[in-house]
Amino acid sequence: MDESQIRLLLVDDEAIILTLFKSALQAWGYTVDIAEDGKKALQLCNENNYHIMITDLNMPNMDGMALLKRVKSRWPMMEVIVVTGYGTIETAIEAMKMGASDFILKPVNFEQVQFTIKKCYQKIKAESENQELREINAQLRSVNEMKDKFLAITNHEIRTPLTIIKGYLEILEMIMESDDPEIAETIDIIRRTTLDLNSTVERMHALSRANQITWQGRKESVDLKEFLIKIREDMSGLFKHRNITLTVQTPEKQQFVMGTTPSIRIILQELLQNALKFTPDEGKVIVSVKEKDEHFVISVQDTGIGIPYEKQDLIFSDFYEVQDTINHKTSKAEFMGGGMGIGLSLVKEVVTSLRGQIELESEPNVGSTFKVYLQKATLPEMQD
Repeated sequence: MDESQIRLLLVDDEAIILTLFKSALQAWGYTVDIAEDGKKALQLCNENNYHIMITDLNMPNMDGMALLKRVKSRWPMMEVIVVTGYGTIETAIEAMKMGASDFILKPVNFEQVQFTIKKCYQKIKAESENQELREINAQLRSVNEMKDKFLAITNHEIRTPLTIIKGYLEILEMIMESDDPEIAETIDIIRRTTLDLNSTVERMHALSRANQITWQGRKESVDLKEFLIKIREDMSGLFKHRNITLTVQTPEKQQFVMGTTPSIRIILQELLQNALKFTPDEGKVIVSVKEKDEHFVISVQDTGIGIPYEKQDLIFSDFYEVQDTINHKTSKAEFMGGGMGIGLSLVKEVVTSLRGQIELESEPNVGSTFKVYLQKATLPEMQD
């Protein structure tokens, strides 16, 4: 809110005081209305939205204290400044206990008036900004709850028929003893497609649980060297299919981090799947681990297409895809292959749940490097 948007109401039974106040406040750029008594002030408050009221305490019929009480009861966010003489300063202090923002002593010093109004404006501005933040946070919580509900429902609704399909496929494979290559190929396509869909469901299910403090179990010491060897064996075939050189630099000795087996597997699989997806054929992907202070840093570097600078802050968002959806492809193995925008979001959530952090360095048409910082594990045998 800009200070020029502030609207004030002056309340005093002396016309000369109202005229002086109004002239000064309008000269400072404020919108000002006047009321000669408390009854008129309440009427104007019902008809308009005032930010600040300046009222004299000593007025006939309804004095400033009675007006203050009614105003704060009906419009608690309105700032009220009371004007009083030296002999009634105790009353002014009592007014502040009842909710008045400040008081001004007579004879009035207009520099003090301006200073007091500015203090009230800063308070109004801060409250307005806080309210906006509360509304934004409420919207974000609502969206996040909708996301979690969507993932949970989708996981259930897809998993159930998928289980039935897998069951009937196994029966079909047992009873179909045909040597017909077309039938065999058809069954194989169904089987592979079912496995792909099952993988997607599992990843969605993982994302719905990823923001838990301990991800899939109690944290323990996990050997990165063992995982790197295993992930190289599991994924090397996909990279060979695309003639992409996958180099996994396994450390000479064991390197233990705090985590869980599923969490470390998710981090490595998703980062390598992302590198495979955005690295052209004949490219290179390098995985390495370095020690830095109290962390081990896993780096996944590729010679892929890189990420546009304006999109780098968005890639860890749920369901965000860098490429246009019109160019979406289903295959996860081919260049710029399909996805649901789950992978990097899942990595981010899992890393955060492990109290680690993830960094991105990327340059368009050059490549990307993801660095994951995980806490070192302290093993009893390492303390000897």
